[in-house]
Amino acid sequence: MTAGSKTPGRQNYLPFPAISSANKVDFSSAERLRFWVDINIIMSTTKNGGVLMAVKEKVVKRRSAIVSLLRLRDEPRIKSVGGYVLNFILGFAMSGSIVMTNLAPFGIGIVGRAGADWGGVSCLLGSCISYILLGGVDWGIKYVATVTLVFTVAFIFRDTRVIKKAWFMPAAVSVITAATSFLNTYEFLDSFPSAVSIFSEVVLAGASTYFFSIALTPQKTGSEATERRQAVSLLILLSCLLMSLTQVTVLNVISVGRFLALIIVLTAAFKGGMLSGCAAGTALGLAMDMASGGAVFFSMAYAFAGLIGGTFSKHGRLMFLVSYIIANTVAVLWTWGASLRVELMYEVFAATVIFALLPDSLLEYVGGIAQLPVPGTGESGLRRYAAGRAERISTAFRELYGTVFKNLTSTENDNDIATVFDRAAGAVCVNCKNKDDCWQKNFMDTLSIMNDATGPMMRRGKLVKEDLAERFTDKCPSHYTFISSVNSELRGLMYRRQFRSRLNENRIAAYGQYRELADIMEGVAKELNYAKGADPLAERRVKRFLRAMDIEADVSVFRDNRGRLRAIIESGHLGPLLRQGNYLEILSGVLGVRLCKPPSEDDITDRRLVVFEAEPLVVSVGIAGMKKKGEPVSGDRGTYFKTDQGILCVILADGMGSGEDAAKESISAVRTLEAFLRAGVDPTVAMKILNSVLLLKNGEEWGYSTIDLMCVDLFTGETCFYKYGAAPSFVKNGKAIRRVRCESLAAGICAGEGSAPDIIRMRLKPGNVALIASDGVLVEQSDAWLREMLIASDGVDTKTLAKETLRAAVRQFGCEDDMTVLAVRVDERT
Repeated sequence: MTAGSKTPGRQNYLPFPAISSANKVDFSSAERLRFWVDINIIMSTTKNGGVLMAVKEKVVKRRSAIVSLLRLRDEPRIKSVGGYVLNFILGFAMSGSIVMTNLAPFGIGIVGRAGADWGGVSCLLGSCISYILLGGVDWGIKYVATVTLVFTVAFIFRDTRVIKKAWFMPAAVSVITAATSFLNTYEFLDSFPSAVSIFSEVVLAGASTYFFSIALTPQKTGSEATERRQAVSLLILLSCLLMSLTQVTVLNVISVGRFLALIIVLTAAFKGGMLSGCAAGTALGLAMDMASGGAVFFSMAYAFAGLIGGTFSKHGRLMFLVSYIIANTVAVLWTWGASLRVELMYEVFAATVIFALLPDSLLEYVGGIAQLPVPGTGESGLRRYAAGRAERISTAFRELYGTVFKNLTSTENDNDIATVFDRAAGAVCVNCKNKDDCWQKNFMDTLSIMNDATGPMMRRGKLVKEDLAERFTDKCPSHYTFISSVNSELRGLMYRRQFRSRLNENRIAAYGQYRELADIMEGVAKELNYAKGADPLAERRVKRFLRAMDIEADVSVFRDNRGRLRAIIESGHLGPLLRQGNYLEILSGVLGVRLCKPPSEDDITDRRLVVFEAEPLVVSVGIAGMKKKGEPVSGDRGTYFKTDQGILCVILADGMGSGEDAAKESISAVRTLEAFLRAGVDPTVAMKILNSVLLLKNGEEWGYSTIDLMCVDLFTGETCFYKYGAAPSFVKNGKAIRRVRCESLAAGICAGEGSAPDIIRMRLKPGNVALIASDGVLVEQSDAWLREMLIASDGVDTKTLAKETLRAAVRQFGCEDDMTVLAVRVDERT
């Protein structure tokens, strides 16, 4: 019987049934729309058959048009054109941001960021047009020359490594800006205001290039500092864009740029509190003051209103908006003596009305950027995870105690004897008439005779008449009875010595488990103390995403002691998330790590979802087995499974003998070993525990199992073979075949504290194949036939490889023992 699987998370005890894998179907957005429209057409047919014929043509045309647009959106050429248009708009808008009356450095910065491809050409074109249209030829010619030189430098260095440095383009932009500004105003160089203007323009142009590059470059998921840096850069980019819109007004009263700036400050204060509101108000207020070219007013008003409004952000939206309006009113009244900025009140009123109408889901999603990091629950999640492991370990030890306790006897044995001869004399010579002569008058002679007989007796294992001196046998009328009694006591002595030896082995095995338990608890303690486990930044990103779906949840994101990321989401209703077929892909994008489902489906419910970082490697397992001729069942048992630490475990056990007794022995061994491996116990410790279990379990009976354990780290490919008396395994790497041998005895025979299995370590690469088999497959030392088969096979189909190996073994040796073959292949995850 054979079986194969591509999903190592499944487990089965031999015999292994065939396991089929489901095909995943994913629909594109266009296909989902087409399916929705088709369903509506079918429903219309069932309800209004006559009306359908009249509107069918219109529905088909509308569907075709929408589907065509959706497909057109995904076309690479359309995406490229969209990028060119966006670069043109950015170049045009940034060049219109004028500060300090006549400086426009941000157009230079955006061209410096755009690069030298067609996107850069579009940005350059937009910038040049904006400079000429908004400022005229006399004023704009300097900036046209500057951005042209910046683009030229980017074009010349486009294929070099230096342009990829974060400092290069900001430095180049600063140098070019300084040169053109100097040439434009060199006759006024002795004027202090001109020097300040040149210096300010150089700094703003270089800094904007740096921050625009960060803001517009997709950042990989990183540290909190990285995300904060990009958030600040986005705020700067947005401020510069809003500066270009300050001159655009509605009814000559409300500035579009300042209106949008107020919306941003309101969102930051409402979702981020007073610190975020004050910070956003200060930054955007400075931008508005720079754009207006007047006295510093908007910085004070925006920052003060953000501070006051953020204080009332927890008291509901209405109270928040009232406090914000009052704060702005106070700021306007403070300027009564200088210039009354009434336009601010109109802009505040319009912004608060629009803000009051914004949906909560939008505010949750956008406002999440302004929220400060809060202490996450990752640390507590990590502790709960470690506590769960400790609980599973405790359960495994409890089951171990029950297994051993049922098989141990509590009968007492008498092993307190002086000598074999004293006991025999006490039983035979007590009523003899020569008792005093032998054991009192001639005691030394009798003692010498017994000492001379001890050596031959111990070597032979029993006492015979020839071992005793003739003077003793001639004088003793019951010497045959005495010899029989001595042999009976000798057998009792041997039994007691054997029992004491066995008892001592059991005690060593039992005491050794305390040391193994200490090793386990030490590993748990290290995991509890893992300092870099929690990831509050990732937790915040997941919460932000869930809030956009109107899901309030407790999120724990952490990495275990092996560095594998885990995310635990607990909520009252996770249905909206789980109903999306691609929720794993969505969460992977949120966390920036490819995720996979847990080994147990119990971790995926409407109230709790657990996901793990996906392993870069996958393993295919193919299995074939055959029972011994004439036996009802096979004595070989095995399983394979993936632990939640990303380690694939393959176990093969061969119980002593064959048939049902051997099957029971191997099943017990596999279950015990699996329980500890799933609990996260180190494989070496788990194997030593299993050896102790078999030593204690069998008591006075002789019982053992050969154990073959293969553990593959699916993150690194690191592989370990652990063997107790198991047959050789084979590993194929290209055309090279490596034989993995075992020298230790079977589990249950290895006595002594800490009897460890044979451990062979190696690293498997994608395409490598490993073959594990029981001793029924390899009954002789010759393995040439197996090596030839492995070299000839590509190993892609592990099920076929295991099946062919089993058939070849049957042709070679017959079916005189239980035979099992497991073929394992490592590949990259696609």
